[in-house]
Amino acid sequence: MSKLALVTGCSAGLGLAMAENLLARGYEVIATSRQPDSIALTHANLHKQPLDLGDPDSFAAQATRWRAEYGPISLLINNAGYGQMGPVCELPWQAMQQQLHINVVAPLALAQALLPQLIESSGTIVNIGSVSAHLTTPFAGSYCASKSALHSLNDAMRCELEPFGVKVQCVMAGGIRSNFGLTAREQLDQVFPDDSRYRPILEHIQERAGLSQKNGSPAGDVAEAIITAALTRPHKPYITVAAGARSLYLTSLLPRRLLDRILQKRFGLTKLRAPG
Repeated sequence: MSKLALVTGCSAGLGLAMAENLLARGYEVIATSRQPDSIALTHANLHKQPLDLGDPDSFAAQATRWRAEYGPISLLINNAGYGQMGPVCELPWQAMQQQLHINVVAPLALAQALLPQLIESSGTIVNIGSVSAHLTTPFAGSYCASKSALHSLNDAMRCELEPFGVKVQCVMAGGIRSNFGLTAREQLDQVFPDDSRYRPILEHIQERAGLSQKNGSPAGDVAEAIITAALTRPHKPYITVAAGARSLYLTSLLPRRLLDRILQKRFGLTKLRAPG
């Protein structure tokens, strides 16, 4: 079997750690980023490649070129993504559309472009999801919706591709040390309106943007767990990793009304209620 992996979002954090882990296991790695020169890793078997997830029309040509240069890809890790924060009813629809495109549509389009190679190599697709697919929190509805959609697509792909020898796994991740919180805060600042009805509790929204970084797991440890699971037979449909993943999933199973009250208090929404 070809030992060629493609990992998206390798400029930092988990993507970079997974690329490094695969190289240590003897893989050739195509590490992608919008700006591949920003990938701070050098190795004879590392191929830094540009990939714009906003342009799925380019994926087919990229896949053909990679096949010709490096051989068939046997492991695809859809890691790239970001978190759009903010109250969903105040988010510009364009921000929501972009969130779903990068976190949901682009990973599917890349899997489609690489599918002939993955079938040829009896390969594996790993989609980096989140416990947020199960526990939707205030001010992260856009991000949670994108991960919920990704989990659903992953489940369909797993069943549909099994007859062709392609394994599909989903990572239900908790908090991982990375630039996720910083990027989420920047995305929030770009869309949060000056006249927002939620401005009195802005600090709670800002806190939610960086919440995954509080006590987050080291990216290297998470990468080791993901890659080990991806290369282990038989495959597990879901991989639960990183800080808080199990406890937050269990929290999502609480009765809905109770969970709503807990989350509204936790994220300051009770401060907005009219007295009486």
